[in-house]
Amino acid sequence: MNLEEQIIEELGTKMQSEMDREILWGMLKNLGWTRVTLDRFTDNNHAVDISYWLADNIKNPFERNGADFIFENDQDAMTFILRWK
Repeated sequence: MNLEEQIIEELGTKMQSEMDREILWGMLKNLGWTRVTLDRFTDNNHAVDISYWLADNIKNPFERNGADFIFENDQDAMTFILRWK
């Protein structure tokens, strides 16, 4: 496989993964989960701080993809919004 084919394959895999996640998160929203998207991180430390905060404070299921989050519990989502948005 040459470099061009490898790049195309990697991009296709990434695109498929993003589409699968969007479908799954759409289904979770239909089940009552709450999606929260941050505008952006201030820096890498901000992202790390959020990771630690999530581990310490959120006990119900949630998913994260970069600055995009989805929470099963409405109260968890609200607490997250009040702290980080």
